[in-house]
Amino acid sequence: MNEFTLTDDLLKRVTEFKRVVQAVVGEEVDLDNCFSLIFDRGLDSMLADILGNIEQPVLLASFQQLASRYPAEVYGYVAETLRKGEAVNEDRERLRKKLGFQPPDRPER
Repeated sequence: MNEFTLTDDLLKRVTEFKRVVQAVVGEEVDLDNCFSLIFDRGLDSMLADILGNIEQPVLLASFQQLASRYPAEVYGYVAETLRKGEAVNEDRERLRKKLGFQPPDRPER
């Protein structure tokens, strides 16, 4: 485990913010897990700030470049994501049938 130094003010803020985290998750959270959550969410938020306004073709090109460098990781991730999506769709369809939902007939053109 790595250690780093915090200012007293930042430590106090995180310690007090832990109460907010606990209210949201509905259970006791220790300070280490609170810091982990804050760092994890913070990194995701900063990445979203950086990449959030990039146009879709640029993101696609970047994803393709990643796949070129790390094919096992990227293609494995894509395959896993597609399988999960397929499972969600199958579950949704199964639930629709179980509940008796039938999509409305589409008018012929």
